[in-house]
Amino acid sequence: MKRLILLMVLAAAVLLCAAAAGEDPVIEIRNADDLRDVVNHPGARFSLMNDIDLQGEDWLPIAFSGELDGNGHGIYNLTVNRVGEEKRITVDGNRKEYETEFAALFSVMEESTVRNLKVIGAHVTAEGKSHCFAAILAGYAQHCTIENVTVDGRVRLDNEGVMSGVGGIAGFGSGYIHNCNARVELIFVDLNRKSRCEQFLGAMMATGYVQIQYCTVEIDGYVSCFGYCHNGGLLGLFYTSGTKFQMGLENRIINHNKISGRIYFFEHNPDRRAYCKADVGETLTKLASRKPNDTKGFTRKETKEFHNILLPETCENPEYEEKVIPPSGEEWGWTEHTCTGCGYTWRDSYTAPADH
Repeated sequence: MKRLILLMVLAAAVLLCAAAAGEDPVIEIRNADDLRDVVNHPGARFSLMNDIDLQGEDWLPIAFSGELDGNGHGIYNLTVNRVGEEKRITVDGNRKEYETEFAALFSVMEESTVRNLKVIGAHVTAEGKSHCFAAILAGYAQHCTIENVTVDGRVRLDNEGVMSGVGGIAGFGSGYIHNCNARVELIFVDLNRKSRCEQFLGAMMATGYVQIQYCTVEIDGYVSCFGYCHNGGLLGLFYTSGTKFQMGLENRIINHNKISGRIYFFEHNPDRRAYCKADVGETLTKLASRKPNDTKGFTRKETKEFHNILLPETCENPEYEEKVIPPSGEEWGWTEHTCTGCGYTWRDSYTAPADH
């Protein structure tokens, strides 16, 4: 009896110590319903316990705040065809404000951390008349830390709004992105030829105030713009982005990254700027360092032909051959679609590695 009482006292003491230390319980995510439920627990800690297949899900982008550890697991076959309900104010390089919508897994992330996560086989598309950012992980990621995150997929935005951008990991925001990987196809189509848009594109973030280190990018970008282009393999535009988030000069670093692929674009605008570089398209706020970055595998391709929008698909009536690539070991599987005319290839129907 004395031993039982002693054990109960010790257990109670452990719980009291955890409470005193402010340690909240970790919420486990095991399926799509659990993933949707994160919106009801702002500021909580979450842990992904297994891979989650979103095949066939009509995903509505949701807000996320807190801490998510993916434990190396993947959220795969994400399909987003609409913006989320949350709106935020974004600003362009002239500090002009825009009420903006977002399309991604998470529409909005604020004061959040995401680490050790894979988002594989994502297809994010949005079309509209409002200001909008589209990305795979988060449309808006303000004052966030993103570490050891991999994204793989396609993002396309056809938009009439002035403030517009496409990103691999994130759209608009601030914070830190470390040890991340992006294999992305990014497409922006400007639907408004009368107003000069502010367009942004980057595999890590479209535009923002962010430290980017030790990341690897494989980008295939297509931009048809009748305004001002800001395109970069990592980041379209680096600037303070209207946030209260403070980053000292010693932390304004974008280096030790590897970028391959290309950005194919046009900027049809009499006041032409045409910013496009392998790492950062344009810099408005002073950077302490943007080298060394390995950019030897990157190609900047600009065209002065403005009649047709730029897309990876070049056949008017494509015919595709399909090939199923099975998972192997820790490698993901997928179905590969190859156009018999132009050779364009895209993937869907991912399957998780057997070792997960």
